[in-house]
Amino acid sequence: MIPVMGLHVRLGGFSASFRHPLIVSGTQISTPVPAYSHVLGMISACAGRVVGPAESRIGFEMHCWSHDVELERTVRWQADKQGRLKPHRKGQSIRYRQVYWLPTMDLYVTNRSLRMAFERPAATPRFGRSQDIAWIESCREVELCPVERGALGPTLIPYPQLGVGGLVVRLPEWFDNSLYGRPRRSGPIGHYQAMSSTGGDIRFHIERADLFHSSDAQREQDVVYLHQWLKE
Repeated sequence: MIPVMGLHVRLGGFSASFRHPLIVSGTQISTPVPAYSHVLGMISACAGRVVGPAESRIGFEMHCWSHDVELERTVRWQADKQGRLKPHRKGQSIRYRQVYWLPTMDLYVTNRSLRMAFERPAATPRFGRSQDIAWIESCREVELCPVERGALGPTLIPYPQLGVGGLVVRLPEWFDNSLYGRPRRSGPIGHYQAMSSTGGDIRFHIERADLFHSSDAQREQDVVYLHQWLKE
């Protein structure tokens, strides 16, 4: 099989929180790993422009030290009769939010022209909310060799995938925000298994398409899943 050249980017942070798409009130639950639309957003922040799915295949492996629920103060707003925002008459509020601590992400992209975006990012990537700041620890070229089976770490894998545990979620592939003054348009929705990112070095031995072994992997059997974008 012909290897693919790509980039391996290591990102770190203090906290991560990726809101579950079906939870709009009460305790804000976080998915254990980000959606692919969010990963595209992180890449776009570094590039200083919108990076779409047509530009690169992406894959990632994410690990977090632990997770817990924190108490967060929120500022509420309401619209007046002219449609302008003003502070809510009931003032501020508090709510609980699930947070993952000390996240690290190994990001793989097949578009090597994005290297400058990671070496000199235009904006700060984030693991979820604006305060979940991420930083880039390293960026290097790697050779990604396609394989039929291997040991997969925590990531977002298409559902169903036998032999892999995780939270089943429906998530958008990407968002289109090209129409000024209009709401963002969601791309196709996929079904995924969000694997636990707090399980340490636990890996799952699976067999499927789109698995690749990176030339800088720690072990010979380690693989990463490179996402195959859904078509609209």
